[in-house]
Amino acid sequence: MTATPRILVYEDYVHNNAQLHRALRDAYGPFAVTTCDAGDLHTGILNKSVNLFIMPGGADLYNCEKLNGAGNKIIRHYVEDGGAYLGLCAGAYYASRDIKWAEGVEDQAIIGLRELNFFPGTAVGPVMDFIEDRDVTKSWNHAAQIEWLDDMGPMPATVHYNGGPVFIGADDEPGTKILARYTSLPGSPAAIIECGVGKGHAILCSPHLEHGATTLSRTLYNHANPSFNRRWKIIDTLIKGELSRKMVWDRMMKRALTPQKTSIAA
Repeated sequence: MTATPRILVYEDYVHNNAQLHRALRDAYGPFAVTTCDAGDLHTGILNKSVNLFIMPGGADLYNCEKLNGAGNKIIRHYVEDGGAYLGLCAGAYYASRDIKWAEGVEDQAIIGLRELNFFPGTAVGPVMDFIEDRDVTKSWNHAAQIEWLDDMGPMPATVHYNGGPVFIGADDEPGTKILARYTSLPGSPAAIIECGVGKGHAILCSPHLEHGATTLSRTLYNHANPSFNRRWKIIDTLIKGELSRKMVWDRMMKRALTPQKTSIAA
């Protein structure tokens, strides 16, 4: 990894990822981060000079609309050739073999295959236990408990959940390493995973580790917000666990920016 990494963040013009940009600039400086869209990918912006490609949160159907076909081939070639992919929430769904969003919920379900297929399993969400009244039409925000599990040792953390998946099949897939689990859910399902992809690797992260409690509180509004009190309680919980969240974010980013040298063991 270079002293100042080159990080490329995909921009779909639909979602606001200002908190992600702030977290990256705070960590690596103002010149480390560049954005790109589907058109930029076709002109060759995603090349070996890029240390990390980030597909941020939002809704993955917008990614499908713009990138299915040629765009996804460019992303996959970059990773297979030694690049690194970080998928956050929607970006994690998008890089799985298939997605099951709100399965069985009328007018909400999104089910289907995805082209990147970095994780050869199913991304299932939202986690009903985390969303308001278990109703996908209400707030998906939650202060979730995870445990980070890399070689530096386990670390519990309180993190912001906002609709991300659990990864079905991650425990049995030899090319996949579980980096964190949701400890507050039955069976502690995988919350963050790493997949070997050719010479490169992909990290798929269900929670929004980039969302600090302070920056998240700036998004809170009261006017016509039926979940205002609930969301404020969630932010208050996140404030108390901010140090652990930041440490896990730093560990994940360090791992994402470290070139893959050996195959990933489960």
